Amino acid sequence: MAHEHAKPGTVIDLNIFGENKSTALVKETKFEVMRLIVEAGKSIPPHKTNGPITVQCLRGKCKFFVGEEPRELVPGSWLYLAGGTMHAIEADESTILLVTILIEKKD
Repeated sequence: MAHEHAKPGTVIDLNIFGENKSTALVKETKFEVMRLIVEAGKSIPPHKTNGPITVQCLRGKCKFFVGEEPRELVPGSWLYLAGGTMHAIEADESTILLVTILIEKKD
């Protein structure tokens, strides 16, 4: 079964869309938006994207590492990273993040 994405012009509830799992809300040629769930005590290892990203914490609390430097994300906090920036996540509590990635092709 194909993954359901948000439809243009339709309001969705970020608390329940895609049930209780990480899900791509929109995947277009130039950008992707995902709701990322990281359970308490879990982590996402260091990685990077070619294009810039934004991260907004919707629920929970996590450490978002920019390179080696931790930043605390709590509900309502927002972070921007330039493309190519190494980053990682460690969830202190079950956390829901809204992540937008601008897609840039490699040279």
